[in-house]
Amino acid sequence: MKVALVGAELEENLGLRYIASALEHKGHKVEIVPFNSEFDISDAVKRVIAFSPQITGLSMMFTGRAREFCHLAQALREGCYHGHLTAGGPFASFNSEHLLRDFTAFDSVCLGEGEHIVSMLADHLEDLSRVYGLCYRKSDGSVTTNLATDNQDNLDALSFPKRITFHEYFDKPIASILTSRGCWRNCAFCSINAWYERGGGKKFRVRNVENIVAEMKDLYFHHDVRIFNFQDDNFFLPKPEKALRRFEELREGLQREGIEGIAIAVKARPDSITHDSIRVLDDLGLFRVFLGVENAHENGLRNLNRKCTLDQILNALRILNDFDVHLAYNLLMFEPDTVLDDILVNLRFIERHIENPFNFCRAEAYPGTGLEAKLKTEGRLLGDYFGYDYRLKDPRSEAFHQIANYTFFDRNFSDFGLHYFNMQVDFYFQLLRRFHPEVLTQTLRASVRNFIKQTNLDTYECLCQIYDFVTTADPNDHVMIRGFAREMRERVDERSRGLHVQGESILRWLSNTYDRRGQDARVPRFMSNTGALSFLNCKPMPYSSRDNLEKLEFVTSEAERMDETDLLGVTSAPIPYNVFKSRFAEPKEERR
Repeated sequence: MKVALVGAELEENLGLRYIASALEHKGHKVEIVPFNSEFDISDAVKRVIAFSPQITGLSMMFTGRAREFCHLAQALREGCYHGHLTAGGPFASFNSEHLLRDFTAFDSVCLGEGEHIVSMLADHLEDLSRVYGLCYRKSDGSVTTNLATDNQDNLDALSFPKRITFHEYFDKPIASILTSRGCWRNCAFCSINAWYERGGGKKFRVRNVENIVAEMKDLYFHHDVRIFNFQDDNFFLPKPEKALRRFEELREGLQREGIEGIAIAVKARPDSITHDSIRVLDDLGLFRVFLGVENAHENGLRNLNRKCTLDQILNALRILNDFDVHLAYNLLMFEPDTVLDDILVNLRFIERHIENPFNFCRAEAYPGTGLEAKLKTEGRLLGDYFGYDYRLKDPRSEAFHQIANYTFFDRNFSDFGLHYFNMQVDFYFQLLRRFHPEVLTQTLRASVRNFIKQTNLDTYECLCQIYDFVTTADPNDHVMIRGFAREMRERVDERSRGLHVQGESILRWLSNTYDRRGQDARVPRFMSNTGALSFLNCKPMPYSSRDNLEKLEFVTSEAERMDETDLLGVTSAPIPYNVFKSRFAEPKEERR
């Protein structure tokens, strides 16, 4: 049987690759079809139709792209695709019945990890009642859900992901890899636990070190991979002493197999970081850590159920900076109960850690999360399953959030946003430091660090100006608020352009330095930009998807209607579902 798997391919999509490997192991033919944006719909449809699969699976991971996948499903049907169309991933799983009732293009939704479910679907396509963990539409039009079996407990029994092509940085191929699945915490804003609970079984599982080493050995010797991007939600174990032993075993295993001269990137919680563990990871080639700081105020940490203290955050930052790695973090500065004092503490935190790339946004109410449950209980949840929304309880804090979201929209959320670019510059510098430290000069290092600090200081200064404004402004004076926001947006965008030029120059300098290794690196010779670093995977998403500079209408914290825009209309509230659905009722020619 032929199966097409469609999803984002900005970097290796491990979810699709694990499913592809499981299917091929059972003798099925698999085609992985990239779908990175709505502009790829036509190409994706052509590739699926040309492959003519009996099953096509759509990887609907994120709320922000859900509508695009619905449009793709409709386009496949309009393109005369008559095979079984299924969807999977957290968004599809949490909203399975909605999708099947509202969009006839879909035949089913997989509710857990896909390897076993999709394989069973391929085996029992004619009798869906035999496919565990599947929600599907019956012949009479009703929607039913089969009992789910537990998620795969023994991760070592899974075939290694199907590998196709690899990105390269400084001529070094990079591969994504997982050493575990799930997370051992239960943060209020994170849907990971809910996602794994939906599939049943343990929510946190790890692979044996021997199995990890075997996969890295294959990638190292057969594909020349030298950069390993560990995609674990948290690369560490719950107990620091066990994490240390695991990392030591990994180091010994790699050394035994002759795997050396590599670089690794990981994600971590602050309370996981210890000096001993980072020392071992440094031996392995650690060059990048994305640290889940999330909030610097104890109130925010408590409201987000982080189970982490400010002292642990500060300790993690000290340790990682002492090891001189690329350290990036995100701040969920805004959550439902944020007040101005909380914002001020986070501003002070930014000021005191100006040397590390960072970003900031609001904690979102994703399906299945504690945040969603809280807002629903309090009657504060707005929107629909294509994008839940809410207003901060404190009017001045809500005004701050809406002004900041408008002002920093491009800098924070654009594919080429300055904060994202800031991380990219430091990322390249740290990779070069790992593989070719001999070519670096202190002048180049100073330029990189100065660029990071200038960017962060500029953001900090502008955020402070917003803070001063909202502390004295009347939150009901919408004309004054909108006027101030427009001025701030123009100021930030203008400064961003200048800083971006500075960063591009440094990137060319880094590229030039690499190209001239073995020669005098001080000789200037500018190269073209090395391009966007697609797999940093740490950009926050804005709470909605529009950036409208024209319609500026204010929505207060007491707002109940979703057909109104926000304070600035810059990122209007999520499109009401009935509006979105009506688009599918229009003739095909009108939608073009």
